[in-house]
Amino acid sequence: MTPSPDHTMKENLAWVQWWAFPWRSSHEGWRSLYPEINLTHRTGVLATSELAGITPCLPPAPNHAVRVLALASAEQLDLALALIHGAVNPATARSLSEGHRLWCMSLFKAFPPDMLLPNDDPLHLLRSWVEPPAWQRLRLRFPSMRVLDIEKSTPVTEVVRSRLTTLWQAVAWRVTSMESHDTLPDPYGQGI
Repeated sequence: MTPSPDHTMKENLAWVQWWAFPWRSSHEGWRSLYPEINLTHRTGVLATSELAGITPCLPPAPNHAVRVLALASAEQLDLALALIHGAVNPATARSLSEGHRLWCMSLFKAFPPDMLLPNDDPLHLLRSWVEPPAWQRLRLRFPSMRVLDIEKSTPVTEVVRSRLTTLWQAVAWRVTSMESHDTLPDPYGQGI
């Protein structure tokens, strides 16, 4: 089924608004780290966009999966990260429902076993996948200390990165087509 023009226009408008004002959906940790974000949020002034490491630029054409994650609810983000972790490391999928565990197992066969170690944060794979301008904005959706910690590590290689596109597209579809009550909270502490 093809989306209606009104639906597509609303999605594109939401994408552009999120791109221009990513701090509106920022995690409380960023607001504590940069109190100026609260003032920016209230006034809508763009002057502090470089404050949290965001380089001003025009938004690219929206990648569907990135747009889903940018506009997702906190519960959908938790589910997305839990699904990513379960798909690349099925032993960690205990917090998922049986349906989600089986879905993760079917995806697991397509990914290298060392893509994500059991104790690694699945957010690392998101950072490795999205383009830097999108990451500068998307990172605000997650706890600041968690993001700053994963940014100390090296992103995954290009070979693995190409597989991440398929994985994130599948996860974006799954989180928008499933109910978020199907999982326990993100063990890495999304905490929104």
